[in-house]
Amino acid sequence: MDGIHDIGGKHGFGKIVTEENEPPFHAPWEGRMHGIAVTCQVSGVNTTPEQRKTIENMGPVPYLTTSYYEKWLYAYETILIEKGVITAAELDARVASQPAGKMAEHPQLPAAPSAYADKVKHIIYNGTPHDRPTDKAPLFKVGDMVRARNIHPTGHTRLPGFTKGKVGVVEVHHGAHCHHEALATGKGEVPDHLYAVKFTGPELWGPDGAKNDAVYVDLFESYLEPAS
Repeated sequence: MDGIHDIGGKHGFGKIVTEENEPPFHAPWEGRMHGIAVTCQVSGVNTTPEQRKTIENMGPVPYLTTSYYEKWLYAYETILIEKGVITAAELDARVASQPAGKMAEHPQLPAAPSAYADKVKHIIYNGTPHDRPTDKAPLFKVGDMVRARNIHPTGHTRLPGFTKGKVGVVEVHHGAHCHHEALATGKGEVPDHLYAVKFTGPELWGPDGAKNDAVYVDLFESYLEPAS
């Protein structure tokens, strides 16, 4: 999707501002939001690509004026209502019932957590693997010159706009992973080979790109073609 979210390499957005010793969360509610997301995914409500697709469908103004976890909040309010897990009225009632006091930074862990709680905690701190077996042979190998296809999917995509039509070199073959476009549209797990592709600064940015700079982008095989 050619949406407002695909702003990498575009002019007018200023420099990337980095924060020294940045904490994982800037407020307790952000940590809770992360926990809600993991819980929903462990429970089978949605996948990460569905979450991303929902955020990508935000309008330009709310997308550009909300923080990272505010976008997550929007996504899960939308997903949970659309999937019938909660209603908008239930959500409004719960918000209205919450006390105005300060949220505890670290909620107390239960003395005897359930197996489900242990599973959620493990995934929060360790993540989950997305590599999957496939009988399909890879089209590319390390060292191959490839071109990112100049395509414009109407839905979710993991192909950044600044790479389209650009030539790079396969640096790593990650094996086959769940293709995110299939997960985002509810088609389930469709394995596709995934590669780390190195693009040089001049290739991406022309004369403005430093020759010693490079960007490494993980791209699915369906996004690539041989560079001839």
